[in-house]
Amino acid sequence: MADRSNWLRVLAQASGQQGRPHLGECPDCGLPRLQVRFIVNPDTRVGYALLWCAACLRGVLVSRVRAPEGMPVRLLDDPLSTEGVPDFLRHE
Repeated sequence: MADRSNWLRVLAQASGQQGRPHLGECPDCGLPRLQVRFIVNPDTRVGYALLWCAACLRGVLVSRVRAPEGMPVRLLDDPLSTEGVPDFLRHE
């Protein structure tokens, strides 16, 4: 199983792109099934990110992240912002 730093590298690569990023392969299982969701303040685009693998259900939650311009976001005050995100095993 990969450690948190591997997951953070994937998130950094995704955050460096605009629009729909190519997330690559899961650091744990190697399958290209990664998904990311940014949940942010609409004015600052700062909040947190959820990055997970839809195949093995492992991932990370990272706080104090700025969503890249052009990246789809959900709002912090929206009670449905995490709807559809599976209950995945989070690397601490």
